[in-house]
Amino acid sequence: MSTNTFRVGVTLHSFTNEYCSFQWSFEDMMQRAALLGGGVEIVGPAHHRGFPEVTEEFERAFKSSVERNGLTPTSYGSYADPFMLPGRDLTHDELVEYTIPQLKGAARLGFPVVRLQYFVHPVAERLLPYAEKYNLKMGYELHTPLMIEAPLTQALIAQVERLSSPHLGLIPDAGIFTRSIPKFRIEGARRAGVSEQLLQRAVELWKAKVELNQARAELKLLGADDRTFVTMEIFWGSFGHSDPASLARIMPFIVHTHGKFFSIVNGDEPDVRYEEHVKALIAGGYKGWMSSEYEGPDTDSFEVVKAHQAMVHRYIAKYVKS
Repeated sequence: MSTNTFRVGVTLHSFTNEYCSFQWSFEDMMQRAALLGGGVEIVGPAHHRGFPEVTEEFERAFKSSVERNGLTPTSYGSYADPFMLPGRDLTHDELVEYTIPQLKGAARLGFPVVRLQYFVHPVAERLLPYAEKYNLKMGYELHTPLMIEAPLTQALIAQVERLSSPHLGLIPDAGIFTRSIPKFRIEGARRAGVSEQLLQRAVELWKAKVELNQARAELKLLGADDRTFVTMEIFWGSFGHSDPASLARIMPFIVHTHGKFFSIVNGDEPDVRYEEHVKALIAGGYKGWMSSEYEGPDTDSFEVVKAHQAMVHRYIAKYVKS
């Protein structure tokens, strides 16, 4: 396989089940990341104490593990939690103050990229001097419902274009390129008590690209109460309809990618348009990292990520050759 293309690593978010159930320690996850492409992405509040600060203790442990395991830090998952206070949202000043230590911590850990949530877009311009100071690329994560054609995504793209800074870009998540709703999500709604009539209609509305509010109104007319709808709302919150070819529109701004997937069946992801996704990244000349990001049912996370990476590498080989 040519090395003149993007590389595939893993986000430790893929190992959430083993980590949160105490089967694997942080070091266990790092060792497995070394076997899965060598690129490692972490999520701030999930993977280190003291968030939003990075403690000296964690910095020493992380850097030691990176060195011992031959890892490459790829992206630090920052959070913009404007709803953390009871009774009011964070002010813009508070949001800036909350984000600065995350940028500083990411740089101390050796990450070149920081994932941003779109909540920070009102203060992004104020964060640019810090990204420049710490030599970081910040990227808005385009996670469903932030499909490429969505109005808010278009506003983010316009801001990135207007600011024209090498320190601000985009991180598309493969979950915006789905062709179908994963079976485990449909089955989960069924187990939660959603009737077959409601479930069938919800899937039809999703396939027809009916917007969330309109779908909610129709399903309520069919008898869905708020609790029932919550079990189906994730259809609109996690699975998007963007065309992978639309990556061409944002290719100059991509600083990292999330290889979101939900299952691997017979060597392929049945619900995400991966071949087209990889083809578009290669055609656009993307040479950064993709983090395998598993968000499916409980399974052997290492093996399913390994299978995901084998699929991606197969498509890379196909389109690099062509």
